[in-house]
Amino acid sequence: MWRKKTGQYDTIEVGDGFLLLSNMWATTEKTTQEIRLYEDGSYSWGWQRGASGVNDPNYPEVIYGVKPWGQGLDGLALPIQLKNISSLQMELDFDYEVTKETGWWGVIIEFCLTSEKPTLGNDLSGKIVDEVMIYLDWQGDPIEAPAIIESGDYSYTAGYTDDWGSGKWRFTQCRINEKGSIPEEIDLKLFLDYIKSSYSRDGELWLCAVEFGMMYYDQTAGWGLVKKFDLVINGERVSSGRQ
Repeated sequence: MWRKKTGQYDTIEVGDGFLLLSNMWATTEKTTQEIRLYEDGSYSWGWQRGASGVNDPNYPEVIYGVKPWGQGLDGLALPIQLKNISSLQMELDFDYEVTKETGWWGVIIEFCLTSEKPTLGNDLSGKIVDEVMIYLDWQGDPIEAPAIIESGDYSYTAGYTDDWGSGKWRFTQCRINEKGSIPEEIDLKLFLDYIKSSYSRDGELWLCAVEFGMMYYDQTAGWGLVKKFDLVINGERVSSGRQ
């Protein structure tokens, strides 16, 4: 038994307060996409996108917390101010395949930092200070930058552009140096510390949500299956996927 949804912004609640979001925010033209929740608690997305002519990506994803644009679930351990984060670990068990990759795609972790606490249904994009994307796999080269972040057996190259959101916030990209490797554990606190030290951010900023999904543009097709996506926040575990 499983549940399936195919709408542009359809959602399914999964696990301990996680939200599976279809998120075809760029386009539905020449595009089919679905999200599914399975009886064992795992969940997935799948898509096929042709020549829509739209120069932005769709992003089927799972969210814990509240995004600056108001999507997510409230009353959770996130959003949280940076000063209150002593540790933040992410654990993954993820299978995926891109069956058509003429265009660009990526397997991505994302989070935003805002100057105010985000709330459901409210657009706080004007309060974003930093947006961070961590690429675990991709078609094409997402960034060129020299900085290295060490995380267990894996290392990441980090770079940035400050011309994002009409110059309203700094956009930082990180990519795993072992392209296509999906770590079972990722220390997200290292990335928060990198942002704080690199850009002199203080502890009053809010970590809105942690997001995980696959971005894609035209002329791509594929799927992703999440068997485990857990966060351990200050020693407290929240789980999605099968147990």
